[in-house]
Amino acid sequence: MDKKLKDYIDFIEKAAEKPSNELIEYHKTMTQQFQHERFIHLIVTMFFALFMIIFFILFLLLAIYLPTNGASNFLMIGIGLILAILFVVTLFYVRHYYQLENGTQKLEELTKKLFKH
Repeated sequence: MDKKLKDYIDFIEKAAEKPSNELIEYHKTMTQQFQHERFIHLIVTMFFALFMIIFFILFLLLAIYLPTNGASNFLMIGIGLILAILFVVTLFYVRHYYQLENGTQKLEELTKKLFKH
């Protein structure tokens, strides 16, 4: 999606020098699609962050209240592994959402440029 957004921004920057009604309509449609994509990624990012927080709280509660023996250590390792995976995935989703957000804001600036001409 990042490459698609970047390619579209490059295309519209060049095409904005000679705007037409078809270009403006196409730009509106593409901007809506990128905004929809950004919204979906926001929801997914928030869910991953929520699950990460839930597993972090579970990890803390088990560390405090669970007696230390072989089975509980195995459980703590499993929950810690899930927590680490969720943390890494959440970081990647936040990075991706950040890029989508910045790209969408760039599209809004290009929309103003199109309508000036």
